[in-house]
Amino acid sequence: MFDFKPTEDIISMSEFRTTLASCAARTRGTNRPLFLTQNGHAAYVFMDVAAFEEMRDRLETLEDILVAEGEADRGETISHDDFMKEVRVNRKKRTRRRQKVAV
Repeated sequence: MFDFKPTEDIISMSEFRTTLASCAARTRGTNRPLFLTQNGHAAYVFMDVAAFEEMRDRLETLEDILVAEGEADRGETISHDDFMKEVRVNRKKRTRRRQKVAV
């Protein structure tokens, strides 16, 4: 995802305010977030939007995996053949909807 370098990636809010443009360029260039402190305590995270979206997508994938593992643990599974039947049925439904929209 991204590396974290405490010696480079933690700055105070006052420093951030005075160097905003260079902070933005740094997060874009390094793909690492900046951790902002206020009164000596961690307060905010400043990061590039692309890095945030990548992190969000990875978290969503991990959440999906956890849900799937729970379902598998509870025996809530289907066979490969049944899954493929569902895929084919859903594909046909989508194709029909697209054809109706195209008309």
